[in-house]
Amino acid sequence: MSTTTKPRGHQAKPTRAEVKAAWGRLRTAADQGSVQASALLIALVENRPLIATTDTLSA
Repeated sequence: MSTTTKPRGHQAKPTRAEVKAAWGRLRTAADQGSVQASALLIALVENRPLIATTDTLSA
């Protein structure tokens, strides 16, 4: 009796190397003066959403 291997789906999460490379690119962009990259770094480190909603703006 032979068993067939189940085909794997696409990888859902990025690899550690991809995450590390993305953080590096983000830091480089922030170091070069990108305001958006700096804001994104701050938002990610503080674990806050980057885009403000209308509820936050009117409060």
